[in-house]
Amino acid sequence: MPNNDPFQATMRIDIPPDLQEQAEAIGRASESGTRRTGRTVIKIPRSKVEPSVRLGDSDFQALLQNVYDAALVTDLKGLIVSSNVRAAQFFLSTEQGLFRNNIISLISGANEELLQTIWETLQSDRFVLIQACCIRKDASIFPAEISVNRLTLSGTDYLSFFIRDVTLRKESEDRLRTGYNAIQNAGSGIAIADIHANLQYCNPAMLRLLGLEYDEEILGRNLRDFLAEEKRADQMAGTVAAREPWFDEIEMKRKDGATFVVQMSALPNFNADGELVGMVFSVLDITSLKRTQKQLETYAQELADRNAQMEADLNMAREIQMAFLPRTYPVYPHHASMENSAVRFSHLYLPSGAVGGDFFDVIDISETQVGVFISDVVGHGMRAALVVATTRGLIERLSSVAHDPGAFLTQLNQAYASIFSQMGDRLFATALYFVADTATGLMRYANAGHPSPFRLRRDVGEVETLQFQNGSKGPALGLFDNTVFHSDECRLAPRDLLLLYTDGLSETQNARSEYYETERLAAAVKKNMALSPAELLAAIVADAQDFSGLKAFEDDVCLLAMEMARLGAK
Repeated sequence: MPNNDPFQATMRIDIPPDLQEQAEAIGRASESGTRRTGRTVIKIPRSKVEPSVRLGDSDFQALLQNVYDAALVTDLKGLIVSSNVRAAQFFLSTEQGLFRNNIISLISGANEELLQTIWETLQSDRFVLIQACCIRKDASIFPAEISVNRLTLSGTDYLSFFIRDVTLRKESEDRLRTGYNAIQNAGSGIAIADIHANLQYCNPAMLRLLGLEYDEEILGRNLRDFLAEEKRADQMAGTVAAREPWFDEIEMKRKDGATFVVQMSALPNFNADGELVGMVFSVLDITSLKRTQKQLETYAQELADRNAQMEADLNMAREIQMAFLPRTYPVYPHHASMENSAVRFSHLYLPSGAVGGDFFDVIDISETQVGVFISDVVGHGMRAALVVATTRGLIERLSSVAHDPGAFLTQLNQAYASIFSQMGDRLFATALYFVADTATGLMRYANAGHPSPFRLRRDVGEVETLQFQNGSKGPALGLFDNTVFHSDECRLAPRDLLLLYTDGLSETQNARSEYYETERLAAAVKKNMALSPAELLAAIVADAQDFSGLKAFEDDVCLLAMEMARLGAK
């Protein structure tokens, strides 16, 4: 409808729903001679202009035909009386085909009231600018800007319609609108500044980051006003001036002075001529992320400190546990030298962790009697090591029955069960204890669920496992409170060797999940039975390592060898 502008009136005619659907269908149907790409492409008709639709003299026609826009001249009823070639191109028709058509039929949503309104508006010597959609001959439509003027030729009034296809402009406007909406609704702060960092635009997210409420608040403000360190702006400007992007994490401050950490990028902003006109900033608030990162670093340091303390505690526990093991062995008789002792000992202890659950002890009972104890607590690590420490203390309290293996294990089991039965998880340990008389070779022994030792009878070249009869082998310590163990006995000959071990060795696995087992252990023992006790133990461990393909063992490993070098009290 007309407005109050003394020079123009602008009308907008909306596309009816049926034509809206038609607009969305542009490009799906094409006629011969018409090609569709991303936009409508019109093939120029080759027909000649019919002289019957020419209006005015040759000068007027020359002017009309050379107008860039589509030009249509109608009478006051809207009937087309003349057109230019451009109009024929726009509407996929010919000048003859357009002749006597009503202009209303070419404008979507138009009716006779439009012509009446146009004519009344033009009475005041004003022109009319219409935003509408035009309809081609093939029923496709295109957005157009139409300028309508009053034209008088030879005393007769006409209406001149100059139509411009604004498809490309509409597409550009839509892209700009989409881009603008994306920037306005972005979660990251986006700002535009000149080459001196004077702010020109901030999206809503950026305004919120800066503690601003209105767009007008950025007027006259420089990015430096919002940086904790103003010199960072100089770094940005210098990089951007070299036409390079700038990225970094910096500290910014809000309008109220509160600081926050952001991840910022600054990119060069060029005009249409490729000239540098400023900078575009993208800002992401990472304050929470940095705070979390700081907390994680603090937690990591605390954890590292605790781990270091725990490692130090474990190392100390290892030293204490190793101190529990014999460092020297008794000699028999007591006045004999190590080389002339009736018995010789050797051991290897390989805990799977810093501390383990395997334990052994050699007890000097009398001038001719020696007691040997070996134990394996279920599990390994600190928990097993604490059980070992407790067991060590209990053994020292049982010196009065140390000469009797059955009584020794019976009382040890009672004390063990009394202590550990109060814990939620039942703790138990296997154990073996024997007493050997170096004068007579008599050996008495009892077993609490422990692997049977090997007896190496070197004089006859045989390896056998120690036999347990008469109830001398019972359940592991801590399983049953009232278990009574009995002693069994045998006689050792000179050069006999006893090999005690824990199951960490026999349960070693290889890559095929096969166990080393007692049979392989017995074979290794027999193969190396002529070696000294220390050499024998080293050879057995090496054989198990070759079997598993690994140097370390998954469970604690303990080996103890006692060689009866000779018999006699002297």
